[in-house]
Amino acid sequence: VDYAGQPCDYDRLEPLAREHGLLLIADAAHALGGEYKGRRVGSLADLTTLSFHPVKQITTGEGGMVTTARPEFAEAIERFRNHGITSDHRSRAERGTWFYEMVELGYNYRITDMQCALGLSQLKKLPRWIARRRAIARRYDRAFASLDTIHPLGVSPDVKHAYHLYVVRLALELLKGDRATAYSMLREKGIHVNVHYIPVHLHPFYRKRFGTGPGLCPVAEQAYEQILSIPMYASLSDGEVDRVIEAMEEVLQALAA
Repeated sequence: VDYAGQPCDYDRLEPLAREHGLLLIADAAHALGGEYKGRRVGSLADLTTLSFHPVKQITTGEGGMVTTARPEFAEAIERFRNHGITSDHRSRAERGTWFYEMVELGYNYRITDMQCALGLSQLKKLPRWIARRRAIARRYDRAFASLDTIHPLGVSPDVKHAYHLYVVRLALELLKGDRATAYSMLREKGIHVNVHYIPVHLHPFYRKRFGTGPGLCPVAEQAYEQILSIPMYASLSDGEVDRVIEAMEEVLQALAA
């Protein structure tokens, strides 16, 4: 998972997948516009999924995309998104232009032409929007560098971060309150912070289906208790970014132990 927009370390993941006879599937929902060692997200795994949800770098209202360099996967995906239907031109030539066959089980995952037109119009603006997100991130980085009570997530030198999210870790050992306290105080100041995400193994479905629960993934659980996402979108002005920084500093100072 290219969490928050930072591509994974694919040079380590690929040989691990090959060693065990696995496909490498990248969840790059956060990372459109990102790069790993000069290679763009979407070309780094056997299959890559992208999201065009309204809060992502570009949107089609809803929808997404799967990218692959392997023709057999592309053909299978095309059938799967269209009820498992194939309409081979050779069969049509023999049996009529109306001819098609359902060859396997599939679903209706067809994005509309209108949605695609919206996405294509935004794709032209993506480099500018990503550049703005990176500029906002640098502004946050500079502001928080001198604070002991907050730590932005590290960025690998091998990547170009897409900054779907800007996530910080609160040094709770230096604060009087917990993450929920900081969250509430920031919301009261009009700063739309959020938490991304609740660990998967703590959700009721997985607990019931697989018997998971607290203690199974202690590192993920500890991170969940500490992390906070602060505003990050391309239309944020410098003044708004400074207001977020000011509010963060005020809350952290109020909570300082």
